[in-house]
Formats: sequence, C-alpha cells, structure tokens
Amino acid sequence: MTETIKFKGVEFRVEFDYQPEEPMVMYYPDGSGYPGCPEEIQITKIEHQGTDFFELLEGEFEAIEELISEKIRE
Repeated sequence: MTETIKFKGVEFRVEFDYQPEEPMVMYYPDGSGYPGCPEEIQITKIEHQGTDFFELLEGEFEAIEELISEKIRE
C-alpha cells in the first residue's frame, strides 16, 4: 500500500505492508479460541521528491506508522 503523509513539516510518500487488526474469539464451537492480532504496518520505502529517506528515518518508524494508521482509519 502507499500513503502520503506529512511528517515534521515534510510530505513523504510511504510504501508499506498492512495487516489489519483481527479480533479475539473467546470460543469456537469446538471449545478452542483465537487470541486476536493487533494491526501491523511494516514500512518498506519512504521517499520525498524521488529521494530515498528510509535509512535516515528508521528511528522514526513508530511515529510514521501511527500517522499511516490514522490515515487508514479515516
């Protein structure tokens, strides 16, 4: 997937893999259950005007993932 986000005043084009949240299931008919799974975003590319910023922004991935998550929920 791809989203354009504004981070620290700069617009970045971010490519990422996305796994939506899976809800918990207490019990299936056979008595088993499923603990669920949180939403997961894995950034694969970050660009600004054609320049790769992936390595430069690696320490900021958590904040960038939160911005992406907010955009997906809109």
